[in-house]
Amino acid sequence: MNMVRIKKAILARMPLTVQFLVEVLAYWRRLCRYNASIRTNRDRQKMQYTILRENHIIEKGMSMRNTRRGFGQAKVTTLLEHLLQYNRLFGTEDKSFLDYPLSTIKAYIAYQHRDGVDIAAIEDTFVQLCREAGLDADALQLPAGIEMCKAADLKQQARADFESLLYSRHSMRYFQDELPSRELLEKALKLAARTPSACNRQAWHTHIYFGDESHELLRMQDGCRGFYDDIHCSIVVTADMKGFLGHEPFQCYVDGGLYAQNLINALHYVGLGTIPLSCGFMTDKLLAMQRRFGIPENETMVVIIGTGVMPDEMKIAISTRRPVAATNTYH
Repeated sequence: MNMVRIKKAILARMPLTVQFLVEVLAYWRRLCRYNASIRTNRDRQKMQYTILRENHIIEKGMSMRNTRRGFGQAKVTTLLEHLLQYNRLFGTEDKSFLDYPLSTIKAYIAYQHRDGVDIAAIEDTFVQLCREAGLDADALQLPAGIEMCKAADLKQQARADFESLLYSRHSMRYFQDELPSRELLEKALKLAARTPSACNRQAWHTHIYFGDESHELLRMQDGCRGFYDDIHCSIVVTADMKGFLGHEPFQCYVDGGLYAQNLINALHYVGLGTIPLSCGFMTDKLLAMQRRFGIPENETMVVIIGTGVMPDEMKIAISTRRPVAATNTYH
């Protein structure tokens, strides 16, 4: 009997609560090894994911309804420092990675120029980085920054075909000062109910908040500073832990995530704008949010979807996607 079979045989004789402890310890070990906050600069992929997160903060700033004049300079400076470090550590391994964040910074510089803001120090560091990386700043052409979109165009594209629906959905950070109708919300919920689930258990739940309750929920979530009071309807997607068995400790996140993505697409299809907001927090914060907003402890918060009536025209973060070759492996 090999070691894998021995391990399975031992676990099979243990009470389920002990098996859960083994699972927790195994996950703790993986977290300590692979979490991006630990030994970040020793791992190219950790650095890339961290930089993409910092890059998106700049895009978010440009896509708000009312951006503060000269916003984001400290964050852009930090991003440039990390990009310089990345280039020196891993530039020879994957230099093309720099194209997107550098294109975003180029768009940010142009944005500040239009506002008449002097950011000479940022421009100097940007030029230095391009020089060190052997890149021509004028040749950076990746879509980055923001673009203006019209609600009428997005609604038409959402109803055209599946490809158009996917390419026309964007995260929106402000909405009209009115609540989405319950009729549209119910239609989207009914469409999302077609989501596949493990053994058709359909253990997802939604909790919908309007007005001040939505604003307070997003204030606690703390991932949308500067625009939480522009989101007048929030949908918390949860998955019920009671729906899954001992061998499925993480299935609630799988089923809940599938449902949440379908709900986002369904909301876009019925003509509402959306923005998904993270629930990937420590347990104490999640439980505090659940107690405050009446979500049972047996439900796992998966994501918050801000939704609402789109303004006639809006700023959208372009958020260039990574090439499929960078995210797919054929076996």
